[in-house]
Amino acid sequence: IPYATKDNFCHQQLYSHPFIYLHRDAFKNLQKASEFAEKKGLKIRIWDAYRPFEVQAFMADKFPEHVENGYVSHPSEGITTHVRGIAIDLTLIDKNGKDLDMGTGFDEMSELSHHGSKAINANNKIAEKNRQILAEIMEKSGFQIYENEWWHYNLKIFKYDEKGEIVGAESIADKNYPKIPAGEFLDLLSPDVKKTFSKDF
Repeated sequence: IPYATKDNFCHQQLYSHPFIYLHRDAFKNLQKASEFAEKKGLKIRIWDAYRPFEVQAFMADKFPEHVENGYVSHPSEGITTHVRGIAIDLTLIDKNGKDLDMGTGFDEMSELSHHGSKAINANNKIAEKNRQILAEIMEKSGFQIYENEWWHYNLKIFKYDEKGEIVGAESIADKNYPKIPAGEFLDLLSPDVKKTFSKDF
């Protein structure tokens, strides 16, 4: 789990230990996705799912440019599907446990990570195909694509405007999958993150 180590885009340990938690609805869909992947001779590798409020805020405060560019959502303002426990970051691996080529690594904060990236589609047909396979598996399983990140999928909660831009969360979904507030799971925070927010507890 990258966020339980320093090998992540923040270059700091964010979680106190490796864990993967999901809302039960997302877990049911993940089980379906695993079955679809298995039929293709593949398996799923999970990098992240539920993310504590404090970790999400730490990311957003540390990298405001990623918030502005649509890669990190601030938990106080954004939809933050990870903080609701309904998002999962994942990839596909082959029968030998090797990650399929997706064109970028996890948490590559650039347009190369976007679904339909022109650079990927033009220069890496294998990655383009693998992304399509992952998207097909996840959408058939009841998850929704996030256009900026090929590895991120969440339960269907987004509301879009006429241009296809996310403008909020559907009211029923928002009620069914509320944000888990700060202070709920302090034992999941690394010492660095806990220290940053210690004044709030």
